[in-house]
Amino acid sequence: MTRIKRPAAALSATVLLAFSLTACGGAPTDASEEDFCKALADVFEPLVAASFEDPSEEQWEDIQDSVEELEEVGTPEDISDDERNGFEVFVEAVGDADYDDIKDGEDGEIPGVSEDDEADADKFFAYGAEKCPESFGVPTDVPTDLTDLPTPTE
Repeated sequence: MTRIKRPAAALSATVLLAFSLTACGGAPTDASEEDFCKALADVFEPLVAASFEDPSEEQWEDIQDSVEELEEVGTPEDISDDERNGFEVFVEAVGDADYDDIKDGEDGEIPGVSEDDEADADKFFAYGAEKCPESFGVPTDVPTDLTDLPTPTE
C-alpha cells in the first residue's frame, strides 16, 4: 500500500467502526439490575417533579442529564429487542429534544418519534416498572400473603 492509501484506509476503517457502533446502540447491554434500577429512578425523580406542570428549562436539563446517565449504565441482558429499542428511542429522543420541543409538544408524546417506536418506548417503560417498581414509586414491601392480616372484631 502506498503512503497516501494507508492513512486513508485507517481513517475509513475508524469511521466505519464508529458508524457501526452508533448504529447498533452504544449503551451497554450488560448492566446490573441494581445499577439499571438506580439510574432509572434517577430519571423519574425529575420527571415526577415536573409531571403536574410543564417542566421548567432547568427541570428539562435535569431530565436530560439523568437520561444521559441512564444511557451510560445501559440495560440488563434480559431485556427484549423491542424493549431495548424503546430504551434507545427514549434516550435518543430526550437527548435530541430541546426545551421548546417539550414545552410546545403534546403531553405524553415523545417528540419526533414514530408510533411503532413510541410503542417500543412504552414496552421499555413497562419493563422498567416490572424490573424496578421502586423506581416508579411502587412500594415493594406490601405483603403478598393477606391471610395473616388481623380481621375486624365484631
